[in-house]
Amino acid sequence: MILNAMQAGFGQFCPIALASEVLTQRWMTLIARELLAGSTRFNDIRRGVPRISPTLLKQRLETLEHAGIVQRRRAASGGHDYALTQAGQELRPILRGLGEWGQRWARDIKPADLDPGWLVWNMHRRMNVAQMPHGRTVIEIEFADAPRQRHFWIVSNDGDIDVCLKPPGHTVDLAVRCRVRTLAEVWRGLRPLKAAIRAGEIELRGPAVLRKNFPSWLLLSAYAPIERMR
Repeated sequence: MILNAMQAGFGQFCPIALASEVLTQRWMTLIARELLAGSTRFNDIRRGVPRISPTLLKQRLETLEHAGIVQRRRAASGGHDYALTQAGQELRPILRGLGEWGQRWARDIKPADLDPGWLVWNMHRRMNVAQMPHGRTVIEIEFADAPRQRHFWIVSNDGDIDVCLKPPGHTVDLAVRCRVRTLAEVWRGLRPLKAAIRAGEIELRGPAVLRKNFPSWLLLSAYAPIERMR
């Protein structure tokens, strides 16, 4: 299956055509994005690409391994993890450029794009831990309009950030309530966080000092500073 997928090419020896035989397969660029973001375990990669089936993710990782982009290794804790090779690391500026183009020119966000779990997963990778309180801080995020799971928890423990889908068993220090689109647009840099808080579109509950400092905890998307052109 791996060879057949890669052999079904474009009939051209152009380097772009040859690279596209691998990278334009569905989900490939998103899997590469997750690996470049630091995910190494199968389940973590899938949390960043939640709509892919485990079977298809396994096939795509095998294709990347066959192409020399990913190396599958035995993990010290058991099982296997995935590491980018030099060829995989060289995708970083390519995907960065693709993301910058998408921030400027791709279509607007549609309701079907608004996955709250994916949003929180990305938020936890872009927390400004230097600005967060020492010790443990528990942030509960409630999406008022989420169709299924509405509550998520981000737990910071001296710079170690985790995402919980169930109550983590610790007191919530700061509660955040909003619509999925509101926080997604803030995350993308399409609207200011402080303005959304002032307008009451993002509600914060907790000690005044935590409410005041919350905006400094979020680094937002790496593409947020890029101006939208469309």
